[in-house]
Amino acid sequence: MSTVEKILNRKGPDVITAPPSTTVDEAARLMAQADVGCLMVKQGNQLYGIFTERDLLKRVVGAGKNPSTTVLAEVMTGIVQSCRLADSVQHVRDIMNRRQIRHLPVIEDGSLVGMISLRDILDERVHELEDKG
Repeated sequence: MSTVEKILNRKGPDVITAPPSTTVDEAARLMAQADVGCLMVKQGNQLYGIFTERDLLKRVVGAGKNPSTTVLAEVMTGIVQSCRLADSVQHVRDIMNRRQIRHLPVIEDGSLVGMISLRDILDERVHELEDKG
């Protein structure tokens, strides 16, 4: 059975981060440059939350806020769920489905070590099928 660790070994542990004082404009540019759908709001070793495309749509654009003056601390989603390296892909997929989310930070020993997305889970399933075929 595949695990979060196996996915991170395949894709790499890189996670885009920004401090809570980052403007939404700056965060959106970081996400676009990295071609990712979210970033972790973090300062030093302290995790504050996650900022996703959905947050941008609902909490900024949909709420009529100015992305040039709105900071992530005002519109991020607080950390409510994470996963660990040893978690099975099935377990992570169940969490994502139940909570209707597409990204989960991977936390090990209190530190951010990666990010798993729904796309990563789908890619892993494709690799499993190709390996069997």
